[in-house]
Amino acid sequence: MWRVKHPAQRELVDVARTNHLLAALPEREISTILGGASLVNLEQRRLLYREDGGMSAVYFPIDAVISILVGSEELSAVEIATIGNEGVVGASAVLGVPRAFGRTVVHMAGRAIAVRARDATALLCEQPHVSNLIRRYLYAFIRQVGQAAACNRLHTAEERCARWVLMTQDRAHADRFSMTQEFLAAMMGSRRATVNLAISMLENAGAIDYRYRTLTVVDRQQLESLACPCYRIIRKAFELVRPDSTLADNSR
Repeated sequence: MWRVKHPAQRELVDVARTNHLLAALPEREISTILGGASLVNLEQRRLLYREDGGMSAVYFPIDAVISILVGSEELSAVEIATIGNEGVVGASAVLGVPRAFGRTVVHMAGRAIAVRARDATALLCEQPHVSNLIRRYLYAFIRQVGQAAACNRLHTAEERCARWVLMTQDRAHADRFSMTQEFLAAMMGSRRATVNLAISMLENAGAIDYRYRTLTVVDRQQLESLACPCYRIIRKAFELVRPDSTLADNSR
């Protein structure tokens, strides 16, 4: 069992099991990570990293959801990846490159376990299970980034909006979450009027309900039918790299 001496450390152990990456690690490795970690609250719209900026910490989300955006200017940025408790924010630091891939912001407030970037880099060299797990995760993350690039070019605003809502629901583990049309427009790299129309179409189809800056998934099956194929492709990529997956077994 994990040996925890202080109440704060016991809390870290409890919440660590909620993050899929941390929960998949052997006891020794997770104890090492938690020894230099802290539980932090991340407010919505908080900027974690600037594009190509340095990273002082790596975050393992518990119930927060993070977006990574890229673009030539802040106003023209578009989301290329969403990270929740299936992954880690700042994985490049674990690979020894403590530079942000894109502008990284909190799009759903919540908790995360923060590990100093230099400690995360050392973990890759010293803990083989951490190394293998992060490398498998990066496969799915890169798959998500590539698919998002194609999605933003090929699919309609309605399809992309449905995909974004589904991915947010998966990571928030809730049918209802706070969201403004302005923020969603920023995530999708679209005009607010375009997003407003897409939301209306999803509402008219009976898939969602949106009011008072709160979005509720009413019919998930209907929402999936309206989303582009990218949602299922990205989801399958993350399923393939779970510790109990066939891919994971073959990598041993």
